[in-house]
Amino acid sequence: MLLNLRNKNNKLVIKDILDIDFNMSVKEKDGKYRIAVNNSYYFDEDFDNEKDAENQMLKIADSRNSLENELRNF
Repeated sequence: MLLNLRNKNNKLVIKDILDIDFNMSVKEKDGKYRIAVNNSYYFDEDFDNEKDAENQMLKIADSRNSLENELRNF
């Protein structure tokens, strides 16, 4: 699974979800909420409220966990 991300220079990067070192949190900037995936990348979508950003962050975590479980059972 690939994720669309932005680096610190706001350049689009696409990374394999299994290659990302996750340390996620939600950050507010200019009245919008962003998911900081780690110190290097942000999720390539802004949200109108913190709850929506948190829900997306949970979906990303669930996707990553599901992929890891599939690989263990392979």
